[in-house]
Amino acid sequence: MIMYLCNFFNFLKSCLKYNLLIVFLLLQVVVSSQYLVSCNFLNSASASVLGPPTGLVLDYDVDMYKMTYNTVDTKGLPIIATGAFFIPINTTCKNFPFAVYNHGTTLRKDNVPSFNNTESIIGKIFAAGGYFVCMPDYIGMGDSPGLHPYVHSESEATASLDMVRAAREYLTNSTNYIDNNEVFLTGYSQGGHACMATHKYIQDNNLSAEFNVLGSAPCSGPYDLSGIMADTIISPSPYSNPGYIVYLLASYQLAYGNIFNSWSEILYSPYDTIVPPFFNGNNTTLDMSLLNSLIPNDMRLLIRDTSMNNFINDSINKNHPWWLALLENDNYDWLPTSPIRMYYCTEDEQIAYTNALNANQAMNNNGALDVQALDMGNVNHGDCVLPALSAAFNWFQSLKTPCNLSSSIELNNSDIQISPNPFNERVAIDSREIIDILIISLDGKIMYSSKRTNETSIQTSSWEKGLYIFKIQSKKDVHTSIMIKN
Repeated sequence: MIMYLCNFFNFLKSCLKYNLLIVFLLLQVVVSSQYLVSCNFLNSASASVLGPPTGLVLDYDVDMYKMTYNTVDTKGLPIIATGAFFIPINTTCKNFPFAVYNHGTTLRKDNVPSFNNTESIIGKIFAAGGYFVCMPDYIGMGDSPGLHPYVHSESEATASLDMVRAAREYLTNSTNYIDNNEVFLTGYSQGGHACMATHKYIQDNNLSAEFNVLGSAPCSGPYDLSGIMADTIISPSPYSNPGYIVYLLASYQLAYGNIFNSWSEILYSPYDTIVPPFFNGNNTTLDMSLLNSLIPNDMRLLIRDTSMNNFINDSINKNHPWWLALLENDNYDWLPTSPIRMYYCTEDEQIAYTNALNANQAMNNNGALDVQALDMGNVNHGDCVLPALSAAFNWFQSLKTPCNLSSSIELNNSDIQISPNPFNERVAIDSREIIDILIISLDGKIMYSSKRTNETSIQTSSWEKGLYIFKIQSKKDVHTSIMIKN
């Protein structure tokens, strides 16, 4: 890598002798392709087909793409990842918010959104509601090499956020669409954990200016790993999905390297030979239902008593590597500054609904202003998908800024008119009754302030793309509108 960089910059140095413009263009390519590798069209879907089965109001047809992008693995080293990206089409509206949907547990590398699997329909539905939708496959899934680090908070978050960054590059460089700088997060099952992890990562790393989360809606996720999931491991009661536990062990061995030395060290025979092919990092044929059918749902019959006893005996101090891994990936006890709705169902046999209740209590005890856990009914994990995600969709719709279809805005039936919308080099404000004009960016920067009458033409060529708040005081009233810089 060092040799490559040296050669690259020596090349740039030689270019200075000939043409500074070449150097500039090369640097522009390097910067503009920081995350995006490729974005290839897959198919289109019609709102008239997507809407009726869901009962949701969907306004847009949708184009689906397979996106390949750069991110990092659990060690922070560069790795490629893939995901499905969706864009609303057949509309004069060009400015939309981003929605990130994180998918549920899967063992097969090709059973992911970028391969147009069944769950990718969720991305199409949200896009048809008016969102740029990112559905990351996660690292180690899709075309990403190696084993997927299952329920590993940081890599779930970085895979999600780096995909949004790549998607923004694509929109800027290859389309005339506009990111309106609003972000919504959701996901189901493992995706609920990934959704919560992404929201927490944004806040913990001071990324809110880059990812303006208006709301996150984790659904049926395992947020309390060191409590509820640990109880599932220890409990003598049968567990419906023992493959999840084995997946956790494989994942945290990948991420931390201290969970076990060999499968035979922690699993009884013959499970120590049955399990490894499912987690070889190249599995495209063996799924979770098969794994669950091949291993016992009583953890005492699956995990060797020496390993199990070491884990149980440290349940107070929690210094055992298993405990440390679970604690590291908890994401229920923190203080969100953006609204959260956790949707759950009370007969969920795979992920206990008490995960949402524990998170709700912890966050509100920490002083959260707008966090709720909402009961979607007395149904199981599979049947909870539609009510939970429908509720998340409708909640997002109530929070997002609606797209403005007009080329100019007439404020409050007065004679004040702003045009064009979107604007580029200039924006005009036309009225005979203006007293004061104030234009503010979404991050609070004053872009323009003046007292004017009659027509005002404002030079905007140096402004960044995005949304701007126009506050105009007339003789009668104060008028506020949001305009788009293209």
